[in-house]
Amino acid sequence: AAIPRAGYEFQDLAGIEVLIRHFRDPELYAWVALEADDTAYRALDDVVAARKDGSYELVQVKFTVDPSRYRLDWDWLLSKSDGGSSLLGKWARTLARVGALGPVHAGLKTNRVPNSDFAAALQGGRVQLDLLRADLRTAVEAACGGAASAKVFFRAFDFSVPLPDLNRYEVYLRDQLVPTDTDAAAA
Repeated sequence: AAIPRAGYEFQDLAGIEVLIRHFRDPELYAWVALEADDTAYRALDDVVAARKDGSYELVQVKFTVDPSRYRLDWDWLLSKSDGGSSLLGKWARTLARVGALGPVHAGLKTNRVPNSDFAAALQGGRVQLDLLRADLRTAVEAACGGAASAKVFFRAFDFSVPLPDLNRYEVYLRDQLVPTDTDAAAA
């Protein structure tokens, strides 16, 4: 029970981070949903926010208790579940569906540490397809629904990695509110 609870706590903190931004700038979001149940956001549903400018913000949170063992890598993102879809494929399809409603800002928040292959393709949190070896790029593009879909996906999808452990993440968020907006006893 402790492992799933830690994952939910990590997801809660990602939601709180968006809610703090909403608190700081009430004109930023029209609404925010945590663990959205609308099927439009199916695979990117941990934190969903509609911005007042007509765009959407989608955040998926993935937590592991052992980030040194379970890395952020292409094998994990491309491995297919029993239903035959990879995480990357599910995220790309969801982003394309929501993209039909308006511009999308999407991303993964995880404490997984990127392995060297994945890190080599990252620039500022975004994967650069042209930095992938040809065979890997072909597999990534196929998971995203083709080369054009992969370009659209990676232009809109950020990898926030690695996030700090639960305690440091909570302290980081608390420090954004204490002492300016509340005191330590209330936080």
